[in-house]
Amino acid sequence: MFKSLRMKLLLFFIGTTFLPLLFISYISFQSQKQDIENQHKQLLYTLGESAAVNLDDFIQERFSDVYALSENPLIMERDANIEEISAELNKFVQIHSLYYGAIFLNEEGVVIADTDQTMVGTDLSSREWVQNTLNGGFFLSDIYQSDMIQGPILILSASVEDELGNVIGAVSPSFNLIELWERIELITRQQQSIGLGGFAFLMNGDGHLIAHPEIDRMTDFNYFQANNLSQEQLNHMVRNNLYFENEEREHHQYFVQLDKTNGFEHDWYIGISVPKSHVAEPLQQLIGKYIFLFSCVFVIVIFAIVKLSNYIVKPLQKLVYATSDFAFGKIVDPLSTNAYHEVNTLTRAFNMMTRRLVEREKSQQKSSLILEATNNGIFAFQRDSRLITTFNKTCEELFGVKKEAVIGLRIDDLIKYNEGFAQFIYCAKLHDALEKRKFNDRYEFYCQHKEEARYFFMSVQPLPSMNNQDDYEGILVVFDDITDKREMEMELNRSEKLQMVGQLSAGFAHEIRNPLTTIRGFMQVFKRSDVNVEQQEHYDLILQEIDRVNDIISEMLNIANPNVIRSKEETNINDVIKGIFSLYKTEAGWRRTQVILELEDLPTLFIEKNKLHQIIMNLVKNGLEAINVEGELKIQTYKSTNGEQVLIKVIDNGEGMDERTLDKLGTPFFTTKESGTGLGIITCFRLVEDLGGTLNVKSEKEKGTIFTIELPNKRSS
Repeated sequence: MFKSLRMKLLLFFIGTTFLPLLFISYISFQSQKQDIENQHKQLLYTLGESAAVNLDDFIQERFSDVYALSENPLIMERDANIEEISAELNKFVQIHSLYYGAIFLNEEGVVIADTDQTMVGTDLSSREWVQNTLNGGFFLSDIYQSDMIQGPILILSASVEDELGNVIGAVSPSFNLIELWERIELITRQQQSIGLGGFAFLMNGDGHLIAHPEIDRMTDFNYFQANNLSQEQLNHMVRNNLYFENEEREHHQYFVQLDKTNGFEHDWYIGISVPKSHVAEPLQQLIGKYIFLFSCVFVIVIFAIVKLSNYIVKPLQKLVYATSDFAFGKIVDPLSTNAYHEVNTLTRAFNMMTRRLVEREKSQQKSSLILEATNNGIFAFQRDSRLITTFNKTCEELFGVKKEAVIGLRIDDLIKYNEGFAQFIYCAKLHDALEKRKFNDRYEFYCQHKEEARYFFMSVQPLPSMNNQDDYEGILVVFDDITDKREMEMELNRSEKLQMVGQLSAGFAHEIRNPLTTIRGFMQVFKRSDVNVEQQEHYDLILQEIDRVNDIISEMLNIANPNVIRSKEETNINDVIKGIFSLYKTEAGWRRTQVILELEDLPTLFIEKNKLHQIIMNLVKNGLEAINVEGELKIQTYKSTNGEQVLIKVIDNGEGMDERTLDKLGTPFFTTKESGTGLGIITCFRLVEDLGGTLNVKSEKEKGTIFTIELPNKRSS
């Protein structure tokens, strides 16, 4: 039991008493932290109360000053001289340096005396403080922005009564706010002198600052809006001796409300703001002591662990290094089992696991090599999730997508963004096979892949489950591109047909042409000897039919032996086309068909000119016959972009051909014309092959046909 790694580590940490020490230290720290915070709160409370008393005394002194001015006997006389009242106001200002001016208002609220004579005659009756003062008593306004002095102001005023106690006016000395600000600054210096730091400030019940170290904050700054507070929340903190954490300045701020008296009924608050760092400094010192204590314990623990780790960690390190090497493909020798019980068991399991994994990896590598080396396309996907699990190199080349981008992707998602793969799945009807569970099914299908006709042979097989051979968990699709094979078979089939037609043509020509020549000769003799005019017309008709049969035989002979003239010569393709145009210009005229030549400068080709002439002439003739009336026949010549081929196009806007006609085009004796033989087009195919080129056809019903001849650009044989 004591050889267990788990037990050794457990006994070790319990023996070091690390957890009990941590618990005791935590309890002690929380207790001391609470004491420090309580002391800090008590100091803020004491400082705030002292500042509030100081400001209360200051306000009462100002009330005493204005009361003394309102009790001036000369000012109390109803019929006193204005100059004398102004003189008394000036004396008051000179005696009290806190004031820089004073005014006297009559009972209508009009200024009748002023220390500097700037406001005499000004009607202030609409001001709130004037109405409050003329009702009798003292008044100290809240701070507000004055439009007269363009700055913050506090109004201090008192009513003036005559000997009978009737209010005859009011006096208002101009109070210098700097004196109030200096009182707040004095509180700030006291606060800093005891080591708290920070500052003091004065604020009214609307959140506007009356006094603050930063003068610019007393214009448009609102404390409540800046800190998302309300006066009710502030009063709650004042009543419960709570402080506010100002996140903007990272300060603790404690507030005390000034006492209200007669004439001063405003909500003014003195704020004491202390940086959080001053509060956190004692806690940081305390934390430093605990860190030192834990560091000492940690050093002791590390020393003990080093001793024990030599016994515990070394065998584990060998196992870890071996695992890492094996994960990166390195060959790992079997590990020895001479450590303690748990490591010995783990080592034996590791040796067995590596041996089996090596064997499995060799098998998988062999399978993967076969999959990648085969020319067949192979991909597989899971039955339920449709996630692609296999995608070999042939699939990458065919569909133009890397295996890394496909593995783990759903087959439906690959269909969405890969058009070639989607067309392949559609043509193979793979979804139908999956729905009908047609497995072990092999079939051939045709697909238009990347604008090319392709033939594939495909096999769809289920992949059995690893846990249950009777069930399957994946689908394996194997396909082979047999396009070249099918094209070769079709070409061979056509060549065999041509050869057969040639043999038949040669036989027919040999058996028919000689007696046909004899018949034509006798018909000519009969025609000359017969004087009957009506019979002459019959002879002409017979001779025409014999000539038509002779033309058919000539076409059959061309198929049997198209290489009558095998001499090659320097050929200008454009000249050949112009010559053919001259031959058919008359026929195009009476057919009311416009023939357009679009001929580019082409190199001279060394080919059999007669064969090229016969090809183009047959195509032009077919094009004119396909046009009913007032059509257009266009002949174009140009070089390919790489310059390796010369292309000739014969384009008509005639009746065109449907898919069935296109499929049978080139079949011997197949024709859609009433008097056709079906040998002209097959002759063109044969002659183009002899010239080393290809003939392609595109046609659409009621829209016309395009024949394209591609010849190699060669100047010599």
